[in-house]
Amino acid sequence: MAGGVVAILLLVGVTVWPLLTPNPVGTPPGGANPAKSSDTSVGTVGSGITPAQRAGESQVGKNDPAGQEDASGGRARAIKQSSGPLELNPQQHQQLHDIISHQANPPRTTQADFELMIGVSVPRQAELQDLPPEIAQVMNGYWGDQYLLVQDKMVIVDQHSRRIVAIVPNVA
Repeated sequence: MAGGVVAILLLVGVTVWPLLTPNPVGTPPGGANPAKSSDTSVGTVGSGITPAQRAGESQVGKNDPAGQEDASGGRARAIKQSSGPLELNPQQHQQLHDIISHQANPPRTTQADFELMIGVSVPRQAELQDLPPEIAQVMNGYWGDQYLLVQDKMVIVDQHSRRIVAIVPNVA
């Protein structure tokens, strides 16, 4: 009889205990970890608010600008999966601002018709211009890529896949 009581207590404890205690890893039972989510959007589909990312860069886009897109979309996935925070010091940021302000006729728009997120495809009708070599030098990457200015942000676009590989705020 004592064994049966212990078995019932164990069964209740195993099923109820996880519901009463916080998950130490921070992962909800469904498996998605909101702290690790790369979605920094501020809107929802159909809300009329365009999701946007303030700043960021893709290590694949930065370090391998000559990479070719394949039919399976592998490069696009690699660009998105390698996204992270933009790492520029104040001096680099000022240099970028100075370079952009001296460009004769940079491609500029006040409103993008695509999401400003690392890995998002830029439509063919969006006007792009080759990234000045001085910018690639300051950012230590993105050689041969293209860019456009959206409001005050410089959006760097992978030359082959036309995916956003970096977003640099407050340069224009």
